[in-house]
Amino acid sequence: MRVSENGRRSVDFWLGEAGFAVWGVGLLLVPDGKRFLFSGNEAGRGVRLYVEDIEGGKPRAITPEGTNALAFSLSPDGKFVAAVGPDQKGYLYPVEAGEPRPIPGFQAGELPIGWSADGRSLFAYKTAELPAKIYRLELTTGQTTLWKQVRPADPAGVEFIGPILLTPDGKTYVYGYRRLLSDLYLVEGLR
Repeated sequence: MRVSENGRRSVDFWLGEAGFAVWGVGLLLVPDGKRFLFSGNEAGRGVRLYVEDIEGGKPRAITPEGTNALAFSLSPDGKFVAAVGPDQKGYLYPVEAGEPRPIPGFQAGELPIGWSADGRSLFAYKTAELPAKIYRLELTTGQTTLWKQVRPADPAGVEFIGPILLTPDGKTYVYGYRRLLSDLYLVEGLR
């Protein structure tokens, strides 16, 4: 796989090797500018998160198999990844070696979507709620505060909202949703 860093240089990654699949929304550049974070799986193995050096080498797994491949968020300092583990609980996984820590205040069914600029809070939401309620979780206390509620202007037929993406400064967000609409016809006078 070839990735261009702001058009300045291109780097080849091991990801293209046979037997390895990349999942999710793409590669995230770790703030140190030397590594990428991504979700994927090796042949015959479960999905997990990996870190790979820009200069090459094989990816290094930083979460257990079964980690949610589509919803994870890298801390502003690049030291932790907030993700949902195989047990459906939220964890802060260290990018370097170390044990994961449970996310205080994280509820079952929530997905992490971003961090506060200072790295002290995490934003999360549940896909099943309409409107989607985005909560700010204080990582030192576990206190949760409703931050925003989002929904389309016309909520008819909306089954769920997601993904929700935040800018690093938390001032702007975008979201998608799935809508299912149908028509009902009444036919009279048939014999």
